[in-house]
Amino acid sequence: MRPRRPGGSRPATFADWPPALRHLIRAAELECPRGHAEALVDLTTLALRKIPVRGIFDPTARGEHEVFAAIESVARAHLELTDARLAWRAALEGSGLALERRDEIERTALQVQAVSDTAYFYAGLAFGLAAVCVYRAT
Repeated sequence: MRPRRPGGSRPATFADWPPALRHLIRAAELECPRGHAEALVDLTTLALRKIPVRGIFDPTARGEHEVFAAIESVARAHLELTDARLAWRAALEGSGLALERRDEIERTALQVQAVSDTAYFYAGLAFGLAAVCVYRAT
């Protein structure tokens, strides 16, 4: 993993990151499935670059094309998003359902996923903010 300095493209060391973030990355390396720590590093780098200029990221906001593209790239690189999408597409096409029915199922699944993603995002944000408060107190 090579964290990047916020706002720049030059690699930074973990010493350049706040202690709470370094601890979080180390914990992810030990506790999370393969690829998840790398995804967290890339997303944290994105957050460190974006937060000073725009504040928190709201996944329901429109016009966040650069941020969405970066998140998608991380998901493809580290979290097997491409494989998951291919499996989903194969399952839908293999179902033998009419195109209209498959479209309806896909729209509904996307709606469920959007709600779930938003809930998990806000849970992650809450945990992150709570961690900052706890680590600042020590």
